[in-house]
This record gives sequence, C-alpha cells and structure tokens, in this order.
Amino acid sequence: MPIVYVKGDLVEAPEKVIVHGCNAQGKMQSGVAKAVRAAWPNAYTAYMKVYNWNVNDPRKGNKLDTGIIIPAVCGDKVIVNAITQEYYGRDKDIVYVSYKAIRQAMIHLRILARVYDQTHIAMPKIGSGLGNGDWDTIAKIIEEELANYTVKVYIQ
Repeated sequence: MPIVYVKGDLVEAPEKVIVHGCNAQGKMQSGVAKAVRAAWPNAYTAYMKVYNWNVNDPRKGNKLDTGIIIPAVCGDKVIVNAITQEYYGRDKDIVYVSYKAIRQAMIHLRILARVYDQTHIAMPKIGSGLGNGDWDTIAKIIEEELANYTVKVYIQ
C-alpha cells in the first residue's frame, strides 16, 4: 500500500503502533525522539534499559547492525524506538541514517504489528529529518517492507 500522509502531530496520532527513529548512543534529546520521550516516558525508559544492558558489551550501546526495535507499551499505544542511526549530529553533509537499519527495523516492525494485531502504523518521515536521509529512498523501503499495512506518515 502507498504511504498515507497526514498533516498533524505524531504524538496525537490515533494509531496504536507508533514508530520513530533513534540513534544508538543513548540519546533521545532532539527532533521527534525528544517529542516521543516527553509524551511517553516509558518509551525512553525502555530505550535506556536496552542501552544500559548493552553498554558493558564490547560493541557498546544499542547497535545499529541488527535493525533493532525497542517497543514500549504506553497506555493503549505501542511506541517503537527503531535504532536507525549509529550516531547523531547537525552536519548537513553527513547522512546519519542507515537505509539498511531502516529496512531491518521495518521487517521487525511487521512482526510486532502482527503480534498486536494491528494493520495501521504511524510514523514521522523517519530518518529524513535530523538523520539527513533521502525520503524517497526511505519511503520506498517502507512501502516494500510494510506493503500489507496502512502506514500513516505525520507531517507537522
């Protein structure tokens, strides 16, 4: 299914499953991640539990290469922290998001949506804001991996 674009605030989305991109460095301090952290503190707690559990691992932190998603039940919502970038920064010349990680996260998200019996998923233009990724590339990945789901992308 093609992506449905919705003008509005992601934290007010009615969908039960909401996904957003995160870095692997134990930070949710800017962009959509900051808004998610403020709206659903349990999502940040889950993110940090995984980060702190992994911090003693020689690989350190929430590693990108696994396409990890960290879900958190927050009231009637399932907030999904998708580790889609290793690092973060403000350099407009660096693409921080990993297209491979987005694909893997969407595959894992597909499984999570089945577990929660959900066919509608909400997200921002994941990876294309502070992650500096190309939205057309990311949208194609999402449409391929979530072809049987209604994906609503919230744009402010």
